[in-house]
Amino acid sequence: MVEYEIVSWDQSYQMTFYLFQKIAESGFYPDIIVGIARGGWIPARLLADFFGNRRTANLKIEFYDNTTRSTDEPIITQEISENVEGKTVLIVDDVADSGKSLSAAIKHVKVKKPSKMKSATLYYKKHSIIKPDYYIKETEDWVVYPWEAGETISFLYNKLKDKKSPKEIKRYLKDIGIGSQLVEAYFSLILEQEKRK
Repeated sequence: MVEYEIVSWDQSYQMTFYLFQKIAESGFYPDIIVGIARGGWIPARLLADFFGNRRTANLKIEFYDNTTRSTDEPIITQEISENVEGKTVLIVDDVADSGKSLSAAIKHVKVKKPSKMKSATLYYKKHSIIKPDYYIKETEDWVVYPWEAGETISFLYNKLKDKKSPKEIKRYLKDIGIGSQLVEAYFSLILEQEKRK
């Protein structure tokens, strides 16, 4: 059975601050902070704020090819948006789950010849193929961040709709810890979209 860890905005902020402290205490100060899109954007932006660093970059990695067909291996769909040659770089994602996105990002950035490079995530899962240099919490749960709650609701709705009624799915989502107002709002949207099909 899947266990969920629902993370609030306050928890996300606090964890990112602890991550900043951990990185700073190790003596690593990045010139450029790279957020892996999409999950790493918010922690990367917060870390940039905590470090007082205006230089952030984006790197987009997806598990879909150009036909939106799911793939087993990550595909870099947007290369790093900054020149990192000779720079100290911190690569940030929200979680090292399979570790494939983080591994692909590190390989991609390494080719661009930074002087130093480290990786950081809020969560790390033991089955990940790579362990980030910095992380805050180890888990095996399905982590749901506030910036992906709608996506999670939609995913679980589509997964369960042939087995459960909308009312049962709503109850399930609320029981795992997703906020009642959010569930109701997204369900209105999902059901409205289904009517239009």
